[in-house]
Amino acid sequence: MLNLLIILVIALGIGFWLYNSRISEQAHKVALKACEDAYVQNLDGYVALKKVYFDKNSEGKWRFLRRYQFEFATDGAKRYVGHVIMQGRWPIIVEMESPQEPV
Repeated sequence: MLNLLIILVIALGIGFWLYNSRISEQAHKVALKACEDAYVQNLDGYVALKKVYFDKNSEGKWRFLRRYQFEFATDGAKRYVGHVIMQGRWPIIVEMESPQEPV
């Protein structure tokens, strides 16, 4: 019985890890698309999980969110930060710093 419980815990852990990996991959695709749309270069080729939290939506219902961070550059020299906020497998917000270019 104890062996079955250990196997179940390990299986749940692996399943949770795989689910989170898929969400991270989706956030990376969203970050790449946002950079492509803004004509900037995505740097480092990954997103970093920065925060996991609960928040209320506009209807007052609680939701589980993940905030991923990525970096981009306009010319390859100065780095800027962007964020993708995911609710489950779906992106709900993409934020990108505005590069301060001299006029």
